[in-house]
Amino acid sequence: MAIGDAGNAEFRNAILEHRNPHIAFGMSRLMDLREEVVTNVDLKVRPGVDEPTKLHFIQILQAADYARRLVTYNPGEDPANLGAAIARAIDPEATLEMGINPFSGDEIQMGSSGLYTLPWDLSGADQNIPLLEKLELSNGGVLIVQAVNRSIVTWTRLESRHRDSFIYKNDSMRVYSMYQQVLALLQAIGGPDNQVDFAQVRATEEPRGAENAPNRATETPGGTGSGVK
Repeated sequence: MAIGDAGNAEFRNAILEHRNPHIAFGMSRLMDLREEVVTNVDLKVRPGVDEPTKLHFIQILQAADYARRLVTYNPGEDPANLGAAIARAIDPEATLEMGINPFSGDEIQMGSSGLYTLPWDLSGADQNIPLLEKLELSNGGVLIVQAVNRSIVTWTRLESRHRDSFIYKNDSMRVYSMYQQVLALLQAIGGPDNQVDFAQVRATEEPRGAENAPNRATETPGGTGSGVK
């Protein structure tokens, strides 16, 4: 069973249990990006973020993309060196070293593994992974979180979840496409030129309550609202 309950709301289509632990590794930096976005103060008020914040988000996205590249299926470049690789692996005088490619191990057939559960609770119960419906974000913040959420769900639904390791190149490109959408949003929303000033206060921020905010749909003639009667 998955950690916590099944995914809810924007994560309702996420598949939380499969055989491939490399999917969790590939998702890890993406989960970090989501946490940074949902806790960002600027995005709670304004539709954009300042330049340092935009670059910070992009840096994490680039780290997420690097993880994707690492777990993309990458067989050894020269199968003729298989014997040499085995010899190094069993040499009692040798030390542990990186394979031909990061996260390699493609040189030998591995046995099948059992089901693996993602280490994140996407049900909304984990306060560090709040659902979008519980967040107070500007429109720009909502768009960024939605794009990141779609990328997370895409990771969990890859065909490569049936593998014991790595992801197929086509699956890798599917994730890459999602990351390009996140990057495009960060470029379009981030930066000082995209920070729009707001003159009004939200109804939920009114000191006397939302019912006292002017010109709200719930306002009635003769009521306590401060709008024009």
